[in-house]
Amino acid sequence: MRLSRRGFRLARAGAVALAFLAGLAAVPMPASALVSLDVTSGNINPIPIAIPNFLGGNSELGANIAAVITNDLKRSGLFVPVDPSAFPPAQNSTGVAPSFASWQPTNAQALVIGGVGVQPDGKLRAEVRLWDVFAGQQMMGQQFSATPDNWRRVAHIIADAIYKRMTGESGYFDSRIVFVEESGPKDRRVKKLAIMDQDGANLHYLTKGNDLVLTPRFSPSSQTVAYMSYGTDQPQVYLLNLATNKRSLVGKFPGMTFAPRFSPDGQKIVM
Repeated sequence: MRLSRRGFRLARAGAVALAFLAGLAAVPMPASALVSLDVTSGNINPIPIAIPNFLGGNSELGANIAAVITNDLKRSGLFVPVDPSAFPPAQNSTGVAPSFASWQPTNAQALVIGGVGVQPDGKLRAEVRLWDVFAGQQMMGQQFSATPDNWRRVAHIIADAIYKRMTGESGYFDSRIVFVEESGPKDRRVKKLAIMDQDGANLHYLTKGNDLVLTPRFSPSSQTVAYMSYGTDQPQVYLLNLATNKRSLVGKFPGMTFAPRFSPDGQKIVM
């Protein structure tokens, strides 16, 4: 199983890559991280963070985006989401500062206020602001654009941005995992090459299970996967283009063949 960081460089035929549009005006804040780490004892004090549903005309979409962000940050172990039942009444706009006095009783150190909607050109546009509740200051403001079917990825990228601002480290939520799924009875196991988001969503099968497949590896660009197949008596190495789902044979390699992997520049395959 291999994990690939996608970032903003996804280039897929027929799919719109997410584009960072602009940083919203924000009050300058120190770049120091807010996670408290006790290296001696290994204790981590997770940050209480409040993530209300995103504002906008589509309440279901706003709730779904907030849920993905919440789950991403919670799974990291560095954040503890505040129970929504403790939230004060929702505000009507992302463009105004929240009522910090109303949020302080929730004990949230950080507050995420976001909005999402579909523009006249059909693009989904999301904006998000991260607030320090007790300092009463904005820590981050960004906007993102994508096709509506990429709303989950928008949520993952927002979670990455929050994670980086709060911890000082790059996030990993906008990542995919390529792996081999096994199914069937013990004496007739079927192995399929599969790919999914790091949270298990958007599962897709890349092979049909007709041949044994092993050791998938991402290219540095994350757009190609190298893997071994035993469709014949000899091990074969294939390259699979994730944008087109077309595969090409690198070659047949009799004898011992190790797991194929890409060179750092992606131009060579090491076996």
